[in-house]
Amino acid sequence: MTVPKNITFFIVDDMSFYRDLMVQSLGNLGFNGRCILSKNYTESINKLKEIIKKGEKIDFIISDIQLPDGTGIELLKKVRSSKTLKNVPFLLITTSDDPQTIVEAFEVGADNYIFKPIEEAALLEKIEFCYTKRRK
Repeated sequence: MTVPKNITFFIVDDMSFYRDLMVQSLGNLGFNGRCILSKNYTESINKLKEIIKKGEKIDFIISDIQLPDGTGIELLKKVRSSKTLKNVPFLLITTSDDPQTIVEAFEVGADNYIFKPIEEAALLEKIEFCYTKRRK
């Protein structure tokens, strides 16, 4: 299954450099939809609530695991408990290869994960995998 190029990404990372790099990488990969950016857990929850309230759609979430006021796994739990967002593909970004963290991520509904620094070819592969998994 091919991922549509005009989907809306919700990107969460506390470092603006990585948020900007993700947007650039998605553009380089041919994605031309909207990118909504968030810098932490609290802002993400508030933005997602506002998006739902407006009736707008998120097609894909990419979140760093380590956030200053929570974790990407906590955000994932909230997303999976949301009637509106529960089936949105969710890709976690990490710098840690701690197996317990990875296991926990999958147990609460992560579709996949990717390590920083992110290579564009690997990013595209992970996006395609996650999108296909949620569309079956």
